[in-house]
Amino acid sequence: MQKLADADLGTLRWTRSGGTHSYQLSSGSNPIATLHWAKAYGTLATAESEGARWTLKRSGFLTPVVTVRDATSGKDLAVLHVHLNNSPLQFPGGATYRWSRTGFWLPSWHFQDATGAELVNFEPVRAVAHLEGGLIVVSPAGRSCPDLLALLVTGWYFIFQSWIEDEATAASVAVLSATSG
Repeated sequence: MQKLADADLGTLRWTRSGGTHSYQLSSGSNPIATLHWAKAYGTLATAESEGARWTLKRSGFLTPVVTVRDATSGKDLAVLHVHLNNSPLQFPGGATYRWSRTGFWLPSWHFQDATGAELVNFEPVRAVAHLEGGLIVVSPAGRSCPDLLALLVTGWYFIFQSWIEDEATAASVAVLSATSG
């Protein structure tokens, strides 16, 4: 895998790889990171990149939390506290980034730094009922962010989990509508 520091950040994208629950972050044709869910309907995922292996897991219902941990030591690397439009991603060293949705009809998501500067923007790409991948735009401020890879992985993890949860909700509503009619 290519190191993010050596990648062309203008060509980043997440694409499905090897199934509906596996994605690869690439710069052009060069893989940078992978993200794979352990189970089709679980929240535990493993991310790998050059020199790093993390686990990500969502917990909670009304106030969900996404925890990013070092896969070897189990030590927390970051925690995303999900709230409507103000979801901070906090790192133990004190860095905090704001995660939020930026569109309604064509939803996209982004991380901002403490000053409100956008660092990275995610635009999901859908094909029928599948989340095929996502286009990534890294701002000039994001290019120098020391936590950029963690932002890219955590953001995509959140988008995919949200997609799965939305699909499950839509399927439940369809079943309830069909049986109550």
